[in-house]
Amino acid sequence: MGDIRFQSLEDGDLADIWYALGGSAARHPDHFQKLMDECFRELVERREESLKPWLEERFRPFRLADSKEDAEANVRISPEARPDGRLPGDAAGDETPA
Repeated sequence: MGDIRFQSLEDGDLADIWYALGGSAARHPDHFQKLMDECFRELVERREESLKPWLEERFRPFRLADSKEDAEANVRISPEARPDGRLPGDAAGDETPA
């Protein structure tokens, strides 16, 4: 039996929530990872073997743009994602990315 919190959601809506939580969970795992994992478990329970191809087809149009956005956000907020290890504006003359 599935998680009662997700019973009123269609598969597509639940998948959209899971996908949207993915970016947030990457940046704030302590807050969003658990809910993202619970959404995924529900999707696995509902779709089983057909889940992977269904998700791939559903989110293919977003993946490239989202990957670029996520990379840009990581560079802005995470010093370890920057080659020089500094945040924008740390040193004189350092330009803030547009």
